[in-house]
Amino acid sequence: MAQALADESGRLVIELHAALQEMDPARWNASAVGSLRDRIEAIRDRLYGLTCEPWAQHADSDDLRTRLVSVSEALRAMPSADGSLGTARSAWMAFRRELVPRYEAARGALSSYAIHVPSLRPTNYRRSFFHALMGTTTLAILYALPDPVWGIAITGGFLVWAWTMETVRRSSRRLNALLMKAFGPVAHPHETNRVNSATWYVTALFLLSLSRSPLVCAIGVAVLGFGDPIAALVGRRFGRIKLVHGRTLEGTLAFFVAGGLIAFGAAWLFAPAVAWPRLLAMAGAGAAAGSLAELLSLRIDDNLSVALAATAAAAATGWALGVPFV
Repeated sequence: MAQALADESGRLVIELHAALQEMDPARWNASAVGSLRDRIEAIRDRLYGLTCEPWAQHADSDDLRTRLVSVSEALRAMPSADGSLGTARSAWMAFRRELVPRYEAARGALSSYAIHVPSLRPTNYRRSFFHALMGTTTLAILYALPDPVWGIAITGGFLVWAWTMETVRRSSRRLNALLMKAFGPVAHPHETNRVNSATWYVTALFLLSLSRSPLVCAIGVAVLGFGDPIAALVGRRFGRIKLVHGRTLEGTLAFFVAGGLIAFGAAWLFAPAVAWPRLLAMAGAGAAAGSLAELLSLRIDDNLSVALAATAAAAATGWALGVPFV
């Protein structure tokens, strides 16, 4: 019974994910409110009918049904069709803010039954800026280091600090709340009870530093630091062609182009003596691998998978072309 409830509701929650993406502040369109309203009403009615089924009410489903009922209740508070454009936008954004945590709770409950529903990643300009700032800072430090070994020591220190915080906040609700409040402007809702993306970012930087190659590290950092946030901004604002896991073709192409160009610039800065076609090939391979990793990452955080995939592809391409890594 529980698995049947998960299977049936999973499809509805995935449809809700698509509707929430349309309500993203960067994509909200007043002219599309009518069709959006129809979609939400259909999801609400089907979800309510599903949770009221006798077999669902008696299913041994832990908290899944409770989470679904909570979502259904929030959907009933959809804004009315009255009001000015400015009032309507404010009402819809408030509706979205109320719905997001309930959606995430339902998504988490569904994961217990091996039903994957994408995490919601709303447009967050501060997060994108922070992501790019970390990439820029890392490249500057990497460029200034007198020896690559220093990179291992520096990133290792941040690695220990990040994972210590992750461990401690699991045992203290108060500390977790304080940390999430501090990092709230750049955090996603689902990171409250999961390893923060910044921790995976630092972990990736440490693993990259172990290569002791400024060139391949620079390519990996550039692809991660700039390809990912640019893909997010383009995908949420202009993405129309759906691929997998909530990603779009437009966002993936933006990742490849932006990540490849910036990685090429970083590679040229770190290895100006190497012929530019070889550097371009390494940067392009890194960007292609990074964009594929970002597209397909499911259980592994893309801050880790993108960095490792981009660095590995750049290193393999450089090795094939006879490029010195140091």
